[in-house]
Amino acid sequence: MRSTTRTFALDGPEYATTAVAAVVSTAAYLSGSFDYLSRGVLGDLLGFALLAALGLARRGRLRHEALLCLAGIGGVLLIDPQWPLEIGEPYWWGAFSIGLAAYLWLRRARLAPE
Repeated sequence: MRSTTRTFALDGPEYATTAVAAVVSTAAYLSGSFDYLSRGVLGDLLGFALLAALGLARRGRLRHEALLCLAGIGGVLLIDPQWPLEIGEPYWWGAFSIGLAAYLWLRRARLAPE
């Protein structure tokens, strides 16, 4: 099985790993609230940046993207930075939305047929 693909759409196993990542992240948000959100979005943004860099370098996308973002969240949680807690919740929701939209735009542009 290849670690990258040129298709925009997820395949069956990717839907499964995305669902698992969404459930894990949602459960962590429900239990950790803002403490998780502020650090979780930081981890997601790191994941989006890494995915974008890989997409640009390989002109494809890494499969199981959600797991990479979940790993980024885990890394940030292990480091336990305090500065994200000083920034309000609307900022983090906005940052997540912009980061995801930017990554998906880049992903679509790189994977569009020529």
